Amino acid sequence: MKEFKCSSMGNKCSWRHIAKTEELLADVVAVHMRDIHGHQSLGSDMVAKIKNSFSNPSPVEAREAEMLELKVYRCDLEKGCSWKYIAQTEELIVDGVAVHAREKHGVKEFSHEMKVKVEKALQPWKG
Repeated sequence: MKEFKCSSMGNKCSWRHIAKTEELLADVVAVHMRDIHGHQSLGSDMVAKIKNSFSNPSPVEAREAEMLELKVYRCDLEKGCSWKYIAQTEELIVDGVAVHAREKHGVKEFSHEMKVKVEKALQPWKG
């Protein structure tokens, strides 16, 4: 079980994620870095820096994370949008979708109805 805190990379971002394996955590972090921080690709130096910032979560958080399953949302706001967001909690996914909707689709207000639509569209992620 490993944890990544986005702030450990020098970002003013409170996002963090716990995953069962380093490989899975690296995949989820790459999606976050692309979609939230605009890194279109991560070179080997950046991937190494990310992996070096992995830490061990507290035993309590590790037990809680063990019970969570990753979920994915695939954007359906516009035809042809291939954006997706993967996380363990609905709150993280909804937050990520709200940012994406504003930045890429010009959505000014992420309504309660949109939040419910996202929650209903979540699927289990099979990495």
